[in-house]
Amino acid sequence: MWPTFDGLRTLKGPEADLVRGAVGTMLDHLIAEYRDDDAPWSYGLDWFDMWEADQRIWLLEQVTRGLLTRRRELPPAAIWEATVDAIFCETIDLIEIEIADPTLTTAKLSWRQSVVEVFERQHGRPPEIDIDSRDLSKWRSVVARISESILATPSYQKAEAFRDADINRLKRFLAERALPEDFLDRIPPIRSVAETQASIDMIQKLVFVD
Repeated sequence: MWPTFDGLRTLKGPEADLVRGAVGTMLDHLIAEYRDDDAPWSYGLDWFDMWEADQRIWLLEQVTRGLLTRRRELPPAAIWEATVDAIFCETIDLIEIEIADPTLTTAKLSWRQSVVEVFERQHGRPPEIDIDSRDLSKWRSVVARISESILATPSYQKAEAFRDADINRLKRFLAERALPEDFLDRIPPIRSVAETQASIDMIQKLVFVD
């Protein structure tokens, strides 16, 4: 389960479908990097991009389970928030690819249609954008609204800025948001080949459903 803007819940329907699609593509990138030494796929998020491929696969597994199953919620940590952000960065990347070449989209719904469905489910109305719009900046705004409904108010980037500037200010910030002192200290473990394969198998089980 995940602490969303609407409370602790498991994603269902269009929200879950959108997350599954983005996570599945992320996993493809990570497997190619892990097994074939492909270049890392960067999302511009240090708290996700900085880790080794096996660590990012583990992060993706933990967060995917948190979003899509009824397992106990993860303890607050920067690494989880950054991983959710990365999932929605992937969504934007997929929309950008779709706009550049629509023939590359093989899903039943286009990524833009999927985003519109999620927005409607969350807000009770369609977003103010045409389904065929090629304006990526507007799609970024729509996806950001969707992300805000799921991630609520992320704290990791501001907390990191406070740590770099004033450790006492960081402590106050964490206390004000009821975040643990180790919010910025949790790191993903180094994983064995067998453990990483188990994470891959779990993600695929959650993402590729009938």
